[in-house]
Amino acid sequence: MEEIFKVPIRNLFVLLSYADNMPELINSMNAVDEDLITYDFICKQFLKEVEKVNRRGLVKDYVAIAEPTNRLAGRMVMEESMPYIISKKPMVVCEKDEYTANIWLNQLIKSTLKSITLNRYVKQETKAHSFKYMELMAEVDAPPLTKSSFAKMVFGRHNLHYKRVLQIALLLHEMTLLSHKNGNWSLFSAQLDEHSLNGIFEKFLLNFYKIEQKDYQVKGEGMQWKLEGNKAFLPGMRTDVSLIHKNKPEKIIIDAKFYKNIFQVHHGKSSFHSHNMYQLFTYLMHQEPELNLRGILIYPFNGSAVDEKYVWNERMTMEVVTLDLDGAWKDIYKKLISVLDRNC
Repeated sequence: MEEIFKVPIRNLFVLLSYADNMPELINSMNAVDEDLITYDFICKQFLKEVEKVNRRGLVKDYVAIAEPTNRLAGRMVMEESMPYIISKKPMVVCEKDEYTANIWLNQLIKSTLKSITLNRYVKQETKAHSFKYMELMAEVDAPPLTKSSFAKMVFGRHNLHYKRVLQIALLLHEMTLLSHKNGNWSLFSAQLDEHSLNGIFEKFLLNFYKIEQKDYQVKGEGMQWKLEGNKAFLPGMRTDVSLIHKNKPEKIIIDAKFYKNIFQVHHGKSSFHSHNMYQLFTYLMHQEPELNLRGILIYPFNGSAVDEKYVWNERMTMEVVTLDLDGAWKDIYKKLISVLDRNC
């Protein structure tokens, strides 16, 4: 059974913005009182961006349209025309380019508007505004949204004004997927299972440290076992976040772990989860000998505040810390930055 964590919508918005490498969305919310950032508030921000797009006019492009016809026009599609030819019907399928607003960029917007109108977490006033904007896009289709629908977002000079509206659309879609999976949501908070939260948090930490500090190179790092023998059966090793100092022989390896209880209990004795400690220790033991090393396990705060440090030798330490995802974003930010500032 998955354990559940309660996360404010405002913090989930931040986590997803970093996880999807869209920090500009967070910067744009800096002047907003954190307590005002609800699910409905984010939908309203999306509608404001839709209004801007409508004022400038929907982007159009040429789209190939294929349809049966009794006269040749454009390019004949032989494969689709064959059933008509075989049955001796005076029809063929022709394809021609049509200049239209019914392109995928606009379809993403309209499909998001449609999802807002059907969402029980959205106020009636917000739904009404969404209906209004849908009516202004009558010629645009609204296909079902999937995560892959947003995978090909590329912005150039002609469609750069779509960037913010589609970024918010992506976040709303991801929140919708999570809400359908877990069900127990409100305008203000979401309940997420360990697995969902862990995947989001890994990406969040990676991109947070890539963006918010300049001293370290940041990446997820694959490593090879320093063992002789048949390595085909050895499990892979890959860190969630490796921070390699640009000017010093220092490295920090961070692993994000999500459990309802930060401690395991064996024969009445509480201890940190052994496999997490073993895994991180193994990562550290496979580093170059000249590096000063820190390994950090980050757990969500869930009633037990922890900040422990363990020393292996003068060049290597392991730490276990908790992060309160229910707290103010500014406090989460300070905690994550302060983790890097500690001495090895």
